[in-house]
Amino acid sequence: MLQSTFTADLHISRRTLLKGTATGTAGFTLAQIGFLRSVAAQSDEIQNILDYTATTERFGVTFLGEGLQSNNDGNFDIPWPEAVVAIVRAARAQEQFHLDAFEEAGGVAMVDTFTVPTEFLTSQAAFFGAVVEQETAETALHIAAMKVFAELGRPDLAKISFQYAAEESEHRLLANYTLGTRPANDFAFAPALFATPDEFFQSLEERGIIGGTGTGTDIVFPGPGPIYSENVTETVPGGVEVSCSADATPMASPASEPEVATPAS
Repeated sequence: MLQSTFTADLHISRRTLLKGTATGTAGFTLAQIGFLRSVAAQSDEIQNILDYTATTERFGVTFLGEGLQSNNDGNFDIPWPEAVVAIVRAARAQEQFHLDAFEEAGGVAMVDTFTVPTEFLTSQAAFFGAVVEQETAETALHIAAMKVFAELGRPDLAKISFQYAAEESEHRLLANYTLGTRPANDFAFAPALFATPDEFFQSLEERGIIGGTGTGTDIVFPGPGPIYSENVTETVPGGVEVSCSADATPMASPASEPEVATPAS
């Protein structure tokens, strides 16, 4: 499996980024993609996991891009320090890598236009508070997805959901720290907010991110500016593939007879 490598001084547009993630390189194996597409053809639940993830990752790329541009334009009440800008740039690139992987696996974004309150792009507290809320929800989406994949007997796919959720939890932590929450690592366990993946999508609608009406700002994927991926590693969900099937379980070796000590004469 190939993995794109970027030099530290490289900045790339979304178009350039996508050139490095052709079919078979974005993290799911061809066998996993085949399985997901086959099951998704018979199960809305599987297709929904892929689609919801693709949708929320498009929102993430867009929202973080809009935040970076708004900060660059001097619109926030508290300007972001360079360290925060670097973190948000990296998070945006990570969301794009997530999007590449789940779209290659068959995910189809349900919308490309999202709605956020205008204050999200002028108030530092509102922006990073929204990031904390969204990353908490995205982590919970894949906690629900892990259950679905486990029920299918596919720990390899549950592993990818864990890898995704772990990274989104990092985003939550960094946003929470920037927001001023102390301690920023205030969860012992990530909240399992949703019993099913569908409840995650309902939360996007309830919060007005999708189908928002009234006052607000529409933002359109991919958002402004290039995507910077310098120093972002592990750009695909790699690692050892595992299987819990009976055929994959090695036979136990026969127990050896214990050695009997010979009494001293």
